[in-house]
Amino acid sequence: MRIAGLLLVCGALAACQNMPGRGVATAGDAPARLDAALAGDWDNHEQTRQSTAGIIVPHLRETLRLADRGRDGSFWLWRLESTNAKTTTHALWLYRIAATDNGNRVALTPYRALDPAAANAVYDGKQKFRFDAKQWAELAPCAQDGEWKNAQFHAQTDSAACSALLPGLGESAALLPLRITLDGEMLHTTTFADQARGADAQIDARRVHWFSGWAAINGGGPKARAGNQDWHMQKDMRLSSEGGRAELHWRDGAASGWSLELARTTYAERKLHVLQLNVIDDASGAILDYAWTNARGSAIGFNLGWLQVGLTQEAQQP
Repeated sequence: MRIAGLLLVCGALAACQNMPGRGVATAGDAPARLDAALAGDWDNHEQTRQSTAGIIVPHLRETLRLADRGRDGSFWLWRLESTNAKTTTHALWLYRIAATDNGNRVALTPYRALDPAAANAVYDGKQKFRFDAKQWAELAPCAQDGEWKNAQFHAQTDSAACSALLPGLGESAALLPLRITLDGEMLHTTTFADQARGADAQIDARRVHWFSGWAAINGGGPKARAGNQDWHMQKDMRLSSEGGRAELHWRDGAASGWSLELARTTYAERKLHVLQLNVIDDASGAILDYAWTNARGSAIGFNLGWLQVGLTQEAQQP
């Protein structure tokens, strides 16, 4: 397998990609900093891929969306989707984030939806959020207390007190967060389900960035001859930075037999962390070729002769 020619690398990447919540905290702004840093999608694709056969780490996708912000704090919808082998578990919690200790500390109090269908309608944007205590059950014993220490936020709950509520929460109780650590692009979460892997087990999810662009595949495939102009264009390519995959199609919509995969990848032995774009053979799952750039790169692509791709990072949603 060879490394394909690399296209663009953003020279001023570190400056233009800084995320909220990276500065040193000032007194009283802890909740506001957390609000600015939480929003978005998070995925532990790399952790899952690197887990060993003896200790299988489930694939966890997390989405945090601001539902409302008021005088007494902000309300967040926190959706978790955990996949382990062929089993997928979902949970949707409402979290109220409010200041304590004159704004220097933060309380994160979870609520369970009494009507899951209505809660999912709010999450999907089909229904406007209005907090009604009659529709949400407060899980006060599971509230987390946290604070910022320079650029890192950490919060945790009293797991013994919280566990007393488990019998009434059903299957989703396994995905109730017990502690979180937010550190720039990483969201480390520990749920009840993680405790089966040990007291210090956690999910290491990275912030998801979305890339969109185009791909052109030659009808001759990898063995296409020079001068073959039978190009099949796709202008709607969209992949996430955490293991996002997209099939390549011929112009009639039929699958070509190859896919693209985009993933931020760490090569520990070389102390290298990159954004890597792979060409996958769908039949075998093998990587045929790849290109990589800086892990915080805003554009990536290649020209393999028979396949050309160009992807650019989308603007982060507020």
